[in-house]
Amino acid sequence: MNDEEQKMWPYMMGGFGNGYDWTGSVFMVLFWGLLCLLLIFAIVAGVMLLVQAFTGRGIRGGEKNTALDVLHERYARGEIGRDEYLERRRDLEQ
Repeated sequence: MNDEEQKMWPYMMGGFGNGYDWTGSVFMVLFWGLLCLLLIFAIVAGVMLLVQAFTGRGIRGGEKNTALDVLHERYARGEIGRDEYLERRRDLEQ
Protein backbone atom coordinates (compact mmCIF):
# COMPACT_ATOMS: atom_id res chain seq x y z
CA MET A 1 0.00 0.00 0.00
CA ASN A 2 1.49 3.35 -0.97
CA ASP A 3 1.35 6.55 1.10
CA GLU A 4 -1.69 7.89 -0.79
CA GLU A 5 -3.69 4.72 -0.09
CA GLN A 6 -2.68 4.74 3.58
CA LYS A 7 -3.98 8.29 3.95
CA MET A 8 -7.28 7.36 2.30
CA TRP A 9 -7.76 4.08 4.19
CA PRO A 10 -9.75 5.50 7.17
CA TYR A 11 -12.08 7.36 4.82
CA MET A 12 -12.66 4.33 2.61
CA MET A 13 -13.57 2.27 5.68
CA GLY A 14 -16.15 4.79 6.85
CA GLY A 15 -13.87 6.15 9.53
CA PHE A 16 -13.37 2.75 11.19
CA GLY A 17 -10.06 1.85 9.63
CA ASN A 18 -8.09 3.80 12.20
CA GLY A 19 -8.45 1.46 15.17
CA TYR A 20 -12.03 2.23 16.20
CA ASP A 21 -14.55 -0.58 16.47
CA TRP A 22 -18.05 -0.87 15.00
CA THR A 23 -19.86 -0.26 18.31
CA GLY A 24 -20.87 3.27 17.41
CA SER A 25 -22.41 2.26 14.13
CA VAL A 26 -24.32 -0.65 15.71
CA PHE A 27 -25.95 1.70 18.20
CA MET A 28 -26.75 4.18 15.44
CA VAL A 29 -28.39 1.45 13.35
CA LEU A 30 -30.46 0.33 16.35
CA PHE A 31 -31.41 3.91 17.19
CA TRP A 32 -32.49 4.79 13.65
CA GLY A 33 -34.24 1.44 13.25
CA LEU A 34 -36.30 2.01 16.39
CA LEU A 35 -37.00 5.57 15.32
CA CYS A 36 -38.28 4.35 11.95
CA LEU A 37 -40.50 1.75 13.64
CA LEU A 38 -41.94 4.40 15.93
CA LEU A 39 -42.60 6.64 12.95
CA ILE A 40 -44.38 3.85 11.07
CA PHE A 41 -46.45 3.04 14.16
CA ALA A 42 -47.43 6.70 14.57
CA ILE A 43 -48.47 6.96 10.92
CA VAL A 44 -50.59 3.80 11.09
CA ALA A 45 -52.24 4.91 14.35
CA GLY A 46 -52.94 8.35 12.88
CA VAL A 47 -54.55 6.88 9.77
CA MET A 48 -56.70 4.57 11.89
CA LEU A 49 -57.86 7.48 14.05
CA LEU A 50 -58.68 9.57 10.98
CA VAL A 51 -60.70 6.73 9.45
CA GLN A 52 -62.56 6.30 12.72
CA ALA A 53 -63.28 10.02 12.95
CA PHE A 54 -64.55 10.40 9.39
CA THR A 55 -66.59 7.20 9.15
CA GLY A 56 -68.01 7.17 12.66
CA ARG A 57 -66.95 3.55 13.03
CA GLY A 58 -64.74 2.12 15.69
CA ILE A 59 -61.38 0.57 14.92
CA ARG A 60 -62.98 -2.88 14.82
CA GLY A 61 -65.41 -1.69 12.17
CA GLY A 62 -68.54 -2.09 14.27
CA GLU A 63 -71.30 0.35 13.51
CA LYS A 64 -72.98 2.42 16.17
CA ASN A 65 -76.47 1.20 16.93
CA THR A 66 -78.87 4.05 17.48
CA ALA A 67 -82.32 3.62 18.95
CA LEU A 68 -83.79 3.95 15.47
CA ASP A 69 -81.53 1.15 14.18
CA VAL A 70 -82.66 -1.11 17.01
CA LEU A 71 -86.28 -0.26 16.24
CA HIS A 72 -85.80 -1.15 12.55
CA GLU A 73 -84.20 -4.46 13.52
CA ARG A 74 -86.99 -5.36 15.93
CA TYR A 75 -89.62 -4.58 13.29
CA ALA A 76 -87.73 -6.58 10.67
CA ARG A 77 -87.56 -9.61 13.01
CA GLY A 78 -91.28 -9.33 13.69
CA GLU A 79 -90.93 -8.58 17.40
CA ILE A 80 -93.19 -5.53 17.10
CA GLY A 81 -96.13 -4.77 14.86
CA ARG A 82 -96.50 -2.06 12.23
CA ASP A 83 -98.56 0.29 14.42
CA GLU A 84 -96.09 0.08 17.33
CA TYR A 85 -93.18 0.55 14.90
CA LEU A 86 -94.71 3.68 13.34
CA GLU A 87 -95.57 5.14 16.75
CA ARG A 88 -92.09 4.58 18.20
CA ARG A 89 -90.40 5.82 15.02
CA ARG A 90 -92.43 9.02 15.18
CA ASP A 91 -91.41 9.47 18.83
CA LEU A 92 -87.71 8.89 18.09
CA GLU A 93 -87.63 11.24 15.08
CA GLN A 94 -88.98 14.17 17.11
